[in-house]
Amino acid sequence: MLKTWIIGCLICCFCATNGSVRDSRAIRIYGEVTTVMNRKICGYITWGKNLYWTDIFTAGKIGNPYMRYRDIMGDNVRFSDGRRDTPPEHEFSCRFGNIRSIRVIGDRRIELCVKGGNVTELERGRSLAIGNWIAVEQRDGKTESVVWDHISEIVFSAAPDTIPEPKDRPIAGIVETPYGIYKGFVQWDLDENSLDALLDGRTESSGVSVAFKNIGSIKSLGNSSLVTLHSGRELYMWGENDVNATNRGIAINLPSVGQVIVGWHDFKLFRSIPLDQLKLPVYDDFKAPERLFGRVETRDGLSLEGVLVYDLDEAMDFELLDGRNGNISYRIPFKYVREIEPKNYKYTWVRLSGGTELVLGTMCDVTAANDGVLVFQAGGEVVYVRWRDVKRVELWTKVKQND
Repeated sequence: MLKTWIIGCLICCFCATNGSVRDSRAIRIYGEVTTVMNRKICGYITWGKNLYWTDIFTAGKIGNPYMRYRDIMGDNVRFSDGRRDTPPEHEFSCRFGNIRSIRVIGDRRIELCVKGGNVTELERGRSLAIGNWIAVEQRDGKTESVVWDHISEIVFSAAPDTIPEPKDRPIAGIVETPYGIYKGFVQWDLDENSLDALLDGRTESSGVSVAFKNIGSIKSLGNSSLVTLHSGRELYMWGENDVNATNRGIAINLPSVGQVIVGWHDFKLFRSIPLDQLKLPVYDDFKAPERLFGRVETRDGLSLEGVLVYDLDEAMDFELLDGRNGNISYRIPFKYVREIEPKNYKYTWVRLSGGTELVLGTMCDVTAANDGVLVFQAGGEVVYVRWRDVKRVELWTKVKQND
């Protein structure tokens, strides 16, 4: 019953679009790669499985600059890893559209500059984004792979109108679950993310691979799938993780919300839709980030207002709030978050812009593993609030105030 109520609230928000039409040129990651030989390679960038500005870049943070305020936290603080001295290391995550440039400074380290000019040094961490080659599709249609050791800097920008559209076009679709509907860019099995990608499986006679551009719908039958092509032909497919219960999940990038990953257990149906049915963010839609600003109400009646550092980690509105409900995961930029209320050690209620309400758990952003909130008040005082003492957090930024 809990999940039915939570997800049911999402349908209108996630499916709403303004019918904006933008071609795949504008939504593809684009930039200029400078090599150690001072060659400049311009074109559409493929970074692992990431193709679009709404895809998420992840790396490991180095240290924690907010531990300089350790003395105000008191001796009774025990961080989420059980230690009293310092919180565990956190991950850095943002959408590619938030990034201005990346400079390679080591086989596992980069300097990442976001729009607005802030530079952060990051390491590989659990992500494979750092240290691997990238591919660049150039104006002539040829694709060049650049190994990590040969990259000096990558500067991102909007693709010029004069360049041909990229070979890759996103999978646009609607994903149905028992609890609601999600509409956006789709990454199937956390792998296939373009219309030329292949859905693999077996039929009665042999193995078969079908390009997503030919697929009208995919219906889960538990440990197999019914695939309907645009031609009307139906294929009963089984035997591969694209079409059975070993599927790693269906990620949907929702242009104005963030990313949702639906586990196979909660997946019912995928239906393809034309790209022009989505409001597609382009590079210039990702503005310079703002500091998180808001109010923290404590359980003993205090109301603290100022610049916030959430979970002793997230301080900017492009960073992501992570949480799960059952087999569905959410990665939501803080710029879309309005209110956060811890309900117990396991679940937190979250309200997004537009009124969508969620109850999320599992991840440290929304459970008792949260390392607390720093509040930098206008008079210069810095106050630390343990997560167990947080009653409610209200967030706003300049972007939110103008919504």
